[in-house]
Amino acid sequence: MEPFAGRYAASAPYAGAGGLDFAAVMRQVYLWLSIGLLVAFGVALALTTSGVGVIIFNPVVVIVALVAYLVLGFGFYPIVRRVSPAVGTVLYIAFAAVFGFLITSVFETYSKSSIVSAFLTTLVMFGGMSLLGYTTRINLARLGVVLIMALIGVIVASVVNIFLHSSILEWVLTYASVVIFAGLTAYDTQWIKKNALAVAGSAQAGVVHRLALIGAFRLFLDFINLFLNLLRIFGGGRQ
Repeated sequence: MEPFAGRYAASAPYAGAGGLDFAAVMRQVYLWLSIGLLVAFGVALALTTSGVGVIIFNPVVVIVALVAYLVLGFGFYPIVRRVSPAVGTVLYIAFAAVFGFLITSVFETYSKSSIVSAFLTTLVMFGGMSLLGYTTRINLARLGVVLIMALIGVIVASVVNIFLHSSILEWVLTYASVVIFAGLTAYDTQWIKKNALAVAGSAQAGVVHRLALIGAFRLFLDFINLFLNLLRIFGGGRQ
């Protein structure tokens, strides 16, 4: 479902009276993406360097954080479409912060060199695939459906592998996840571009802000999942 394009496509200028142009809408998306990543990695780094990162291994804390993550993650999209932009912003920052808390274990487990290498590789891959999604004239809608179905398959296989303990299957799923989230980055970027074109020029600031938050949320998940899977490939325990 296209929550913005279908509603505003009839008036989809690049700029309009009292509204933002297309480039400004896209800048908002990537600005909020950057803010989300800074919050997530900032929280994880702060907890690690402060010496309290070990609290992430407390079962009660983990359960509470996971519940909060799932509630915010699954509820974000429908809630942001209905609440005020200010509330949507708070939800987005809260989601990024909770995610940062959860990945504190990553900073506790892997070496600095592995984290930096995975992060830089993620930046390059994410940037390249996002640029591809932005510039290609090929409609990636069908590819998006295939990738989402493949992602569901990976999730199911990962659950099964909890009982199988197959290292081979684990590596296959890890590499498959990299391919899937790289593809989803291109697909989501094209989705955002399509909707940004639709709302560009809208005098309704709330519409633009909601699109920016939803777009940033989608790209945030793509980036983080790319990073985590690449980190698993780079490997290396904390030195």
